[in-house]
Amino acid sequence: MQNRLEKLFWGGFALLWGWIVLNSVFRWEHNGPAAFAVGAALAAGAWALSKWALPRLNGLSKKRWRACFYTAFVLYAAAFAAMAWLLAEVPIMDQEVVLRTLPDLLDDGRFGVWSGYYIVCNNNLGLALVLGGWYWLAGLFGFSPDSSLMGVVPGIALNVLALLFSVALVCLLARRVLKTNAAVALAFALCAAFAPFWLYSPCFYSDTLSMPFGLLALLAFEAWQREERRARRLLLAAGAGAAVFFGYAVKGSVAVLAVALAIQFFLRAKPRRALASLAALLAAFGLLAGGYRLWQRAWLIDWTEEQALGLPIQLWFCYGSHDDGNYSQADYEAAMTADTIAGRKALLNARIAANYASYSALELAEFMTRKAAITWGDGLYNAEEFLATPQRANWTHTFILEGQPGYMPLVYYCQAYLYMMQLLVLACAVRAARRPAAGPVMLAGVGVTGLILFLSLWETKARYAFHFTPLLLLLAAAALMPPAAEEKA
Repeated sequence: MQNRLEKLFWGGFALLWGWIVLNSVFRWEHNGPAAFAVGAALAAGAWALSKWALPRLNGLSKKRWRACFYTAFVLYAAAFAAMAWLLAEVPIMDQEVVLRTLPDLLDDGRFGVWSGYYIVCNNNLGLALVLGGWYWLAGLFGFSPDSSLMGVVPGIALNVLALLFSVALVCLLARRVLKTNAAVALAFALCAAFAPFWLYSPCFYSDTLSMPFGLLALLAFEAWQREERRARRLLLAAGAGAAVFFGYAVKGSVAVLAVALAIQFFLRAKPRRALASLAALLAAFGLLAGGYRLWQRAWLIDWTEEQALGLPIQLWFCYGSHDDGNYSQADYEAAMTADTIAGRKALLNARIAANYASYSALELAEFMTRKAAITWGDGLYNAEEFLATPQRANWTHTFILEGQPGYMPLVYYCQAYLYMMQLLVLACAVRAARRPAAGPVMLAGVGVTGLILFLSLWETKARYAFHFTPLLLLLAAAALMPPAAEEKA
């Protein structure tokens, strides 16, 4: 039964993912078919190279392998940090606002004059707390949060650590799941050549700082799957729930992994064991979420203006219900005509229902397809928005600034690489529909599916899918490994 359900899932995922890829190609604003052709060639090249290089890597002694891998990772980390320094930007949009609120937090541990912002944008509170703790440490060395170059250096350093940690976790998962030196090297190579990691290196925002937590949840699940001792199994399930909570606190959509984990518990264990693990996960997540909410109410934020300023979550679903699903000033202004949060919820619920009622079945399918193509079809993941305000001029701006000679080559490289990755994910799904995939690979697929469904209703931006790209890279690596490697997992 489990095998049949998994094959059914992967078959459905392959159809859904294939449809998204197809529409991403033909709806891309530049020459999608040309970029796709390059992406297909890259995928074929990666496959051919893996057939030649991977067996040779597996033949290395443990000592020599570790020396080679750690040397490569250290060189990558050094180059990555240098690129982040060169790409340093003046913070913009919500990133800049969050940075400006940190002195208030560091002063007395509360958001006083900035409480109104976190009433409106409560989703950025977790990001502010992470940055606040980090800037408190940086303050011991004379750094303070502001928009100057030295003011953003601590944030960039934290972001670099988060991205490098994410790459290390992908490599560790490749080791745990696919078992071989070759799998680790392959996962590392896919991450190292993924340009958006480099482009987002100076952008210390929720899209990157939430990234490690989803991977930690996958790692906890992988250990849970192997563990036979009941107490440790429950502890690992609770650890997965805690990892999902911390990711959710920084970036709300990480919560879809809680649902994916629940599904996996019941697929991979007997009902009693699955229920106990689910209870441990929910207890950890619920206690942390409840304590977090209580802390906000009791100390962090002054809620006296909540009814005047507060925005219900329905507003972002309303944004995502019409046109291209992006921000709508008209939706915001309509919501603020109501005097209370309850009134805004009712107004927005009616607005959302009216928007969806206006579509025919074909129109709704077209609308959802258009949104998916925007969300999953941008090889830059909206990085260009954050890279438009450099702190100082240097050679990197010949390719990150629109209109410069290297900009379009970068755009085409990122798009071709995206198509390569998407084709490999599709190949992974097709193969898994024929033979069982390892548990963490299955969890990654279910998690990506959950994010696809969530973002089909949410406000539409390509960067909202960025924090799940490590899962896509893990699926791509699995596609290039011999089937036997995954079956051993």
